This record gives sequence, C-alpha cells and structure tokens, in this order.
Amino acid sequence: MTTSSKWQRKIILMFRSEKRLNAGKIVETYNDKSFEEMKATVITESMCNLETLTDKRKTTDLEGHLNNLKHQMIGLSELYFYHNTLIILLRRKYKIDETFAELERLWAAESDYLLEYISIRWIVSACDTFIDYSKDIKRAAILMNVVTLMNTLRAYETKKFLQLPAEFESMPLSDDKTDILYRGDLPLYDGLTYFRIGTDDSLRNMRRRYEKFYKTDKLATTILLSVFERLQNNGSAFATLRQLHRDDWSKWWIDEK
Repeated sequence: MTTSSKWQRKIILMFRSEKRLNAGKIVETYNDKSFEEMKATVITESMCNLETLTDKRKTTDLEGHLNNLKHQMIGLSELYFYHNTLIILLRRKYKIDETFAELERLWAAESDYLLEYISIRWIVSACDTFIDYSKDIKRAAILMNVVTLMNTLRAYETKKFLQLPAEFESMPLSDDKTDILYRGDLPLYDGLTYFRIGTDDSLRNMRRRYEKFYKTDKLATTILLSVFERLQNNGSAFATLRQLHRDDWSKWWIDEK
C-alpha cells in the first residue's frame, strides 16, 4: 500500500477546505428563518449574483456552485433550495453530524411538501444522502429501493434512446408487437419474459411489497411510494405500460381523485 507524501496530503486538505469555504456563512443566513418562511419565499433573479454565474457543471467554489443552482431554481421556493443546499454541504463533508441532523429535521417536518414540489432528481439525491449518513440501517435499505428503481429505469430509457433513431421516438407503439404482448408471454433471456401488457401483475406485486415497509419506517416508505407513483405519470416505461393496461385488479398505480 502506498502512502501519500506530506505535500500530497497538504494539497488534498487545501482542496477540501476550498470546497467548504464560507459554508458557515451560508448556513448562518438560514438560522433565523423558519420552514414556513422559506416555503413562502420564491427565488427571484435579484437573489442571484449574475456576475459570477458559470457554465461549469462542477466547481470547487461552494458559493459559486450554490449561486448557479439558485439561478436554475428561479420561480421555486427557498425551502426547495435550502433542501438542496444541505445535500451539497453534506457532499462536501461540512459538519456532517449537524448538517445531516438538519436534513432529517427538514424531512420529518416537511415530507408532504418536499414530495409534492421537489423533482425526482433531488428526491433521489436525498435518498442517497440518507443511505450514506443515516444510522438507521432499515431506513437506508428501504431508500435503496428508490435509488435502484431510478437507476434501473434510467439505464433502460438510455438504452432505448441509443437504439432508436431520433425520428422514431415520437412514433406510436407498434400494433403488431403490442398484440403479441397482449396475447401471452414472450421469451426475453435467461428464463425471463417481456412484460405481458394488459394483465401482468408484476408491478402491482412490487408495490404491495413496498407497502409492507410502512411498518418499519413510514417516512422512507412514503418517499419510495411517492417516487414510484410519479413514474406512472411522466413518460417513463412504467407510464407506457399503464396506458396499455386493462385489468383493474392488477393495476399498480393510484388514480387521481
């Protein structure tokens, strides 16, 4: 095993320090604000430093990174931005125990609001953060389902995008292939079959098993089921299968009232 030289360790420490520079000042701006106040505050362009905006996807400059993020979130609530700020601070290892405790407090108090208004991207980021820092292994295990669910779907959607010519993306589904999958099981590979559209109960059973986690951790399970439900309404592969489903008994989504 190789060990870092003194100058290498010094560079690493300097890099880490830069990534957290002024984190304390950023946190202090929220000390006297309640969650209700932050929900009522909408981010405007005047709250951003337009002169320091950058097109860099990643930067070690914490203030610059958060300023870019805030500019992207114009029109959204400050509580949404605060949530994302906590996650970024944890990624940069800023006062981990205190910052994670605040993220837990936020989710405990405002889970309904967060699940309604923040994007799936940031819900998944929150799940990643709980998995990384929560001492509750059951909660981490439940939330790992969210991450697995999303990574699986993203990989599938990416493969579909790469395989299909762009001009075919908006075309209707093939009636012939749809009829085949309505009629019965079609072999896929390694003993698996394609989803038998119209009647397949696989997703219903998966959701039912998710629901059993309520007894273990209500918050984590609520997050998991909320993400799963959103995927039925946003153009995903699950939404396509829902569109073609015929059997009420085996449906896996909740109809809006």
